[in-house]
Amino acid sequence: MKPTGLGSLALVATAATLFATADAHGKMTVPTYRQMSEKFHKDSGALVNIGLEEMQIGPIELLSQHKQVDFPPSPTFNLLNGCRGTVYEEANEVTTIQPGSEFDVKWKIDAPHPGYMKLSILKPSEDSKGVITYKSYKTLLNIEPFAENGGEGGTTAKMPADVEGCDKPGDCVLQFFWYSAIAKQTYPTCADIVVSGSGGGTSTSTTTESSEAGSPTASSDESTPSTPSTPSSPSTNSTPSTNSSPSTNSSPSTNASPSTNSSPSTNNSPSTNFSLRQLQPRRLLAPPPLMLPSLVKRIPTSVLDACVVTRFDPVCE
Repeated sequence: MKPTGLGSLALVATAATLFATADAHGKMTVPTYRQMSEKFHKDSGALVNIGLEEMQIGPIELLSQHKQVDFPPSPTFNLLNGCRGTVYEEANEVTTIQPGSEFDVKWKIDAPHPGYMKLSILKPSEDSKGVITYKSYKTLLNIEPFAENGGEGGTTAKMPADVEGCDKPGDCVLQFFWYSAIAKQTYPTCADIVVSGSGGGTSTSTTTESSEAGSPTASSDESTPSTPSTPSSPSTNSTPSTNSSPSTNSSPSTNASPSTNSSPSTNNSPSTNFSLRQLQPRRLLAPPPLMLPSLVKRIPTSVLDACVVTRFDPVCE
C-alpha cells in the first residue's frame, strides 16, 4: 500500500535530510538534458518522493539508498543505467550535431568536490527482460581536475566525423559523467542527440576479416615436403641431383631409378644416414658364361673320388 498522510510527510522529510547532507551537486545544462517524466515517476518506486531537482543533481550513490519494500520500482527501471534511470521518450528534446563539428558543453556545480569529468557518447542496450542500460561508444573529452569550484562553467567538444548509428532520436545520448574520488560520488547527466548522416546501424562491434582472406589455415602445405599426402610429387630438395645419377642409357629399366620411398622423409627408409652413392641405380651383373660340353674336362669317377679325399691331385684342377 502506498504511504499517505503523515507517512508521506515523514518520507519527504527523511529524503530532505538525506540530501541536505550531500557534499556535492551538479549537472550538465547544455545540450538540453533529459527531464524526469511522468513515466519516470511511475517506474521509479519510492524515488518519486524525492524532489525533481534532487533527482537531477543528487549523487547516484545516495539516490540508490532510497528504497521502500512496499513501494518497489518497475521491473524495467534501472537507476544505474548511466542516465539516472531515464530512457528515451518521444517527448524528449533532441539536439542535432553535425559530424566533425564543435559544439558547446555547459554545466552548473551547486556544491563542488574535486574530481574528473568525462564526456562520452552512449548507446542503449536492452536485455531479455526489457531493462535498458547505456553502453559507452565514444569518449569525446576528459577534464581533470574538475569541479574544484562551484558555479557555472563550460567548454567546447568536437563530434567525431566517424560516428555511426546516431541518426535517429533514441539511438544515442551524450553523457556528462562527473565523479569525485574524495566524496566517492557520481553525478551523471544525459542529453538526447542526433548526429546528422551517421546511419549504418547501432552496432559498435569490430568486423573481422574472413578466415579465407587472411587465416593461416587457408595456406597450402606445399612447404612441408615430408607430408605423406603427396607421395607422387616429392620435393626437389629430397631427390638426388640429376648430374649425379647415371645416364638413362645404362639403366636397364625405369624401375632401377631411385624410388620416392627411399627419400629420407619417408618411414620406409631403414636409416637417414646414407650416402648419395646408395641412391644410384644398381648395375646388373653379367650372367656367367655358358659351358659348352666340348670344353668340359671329363674326369674318371675313380679319380673324382680321390679328388674328394685328397683335393691335391693335379687331375682335379
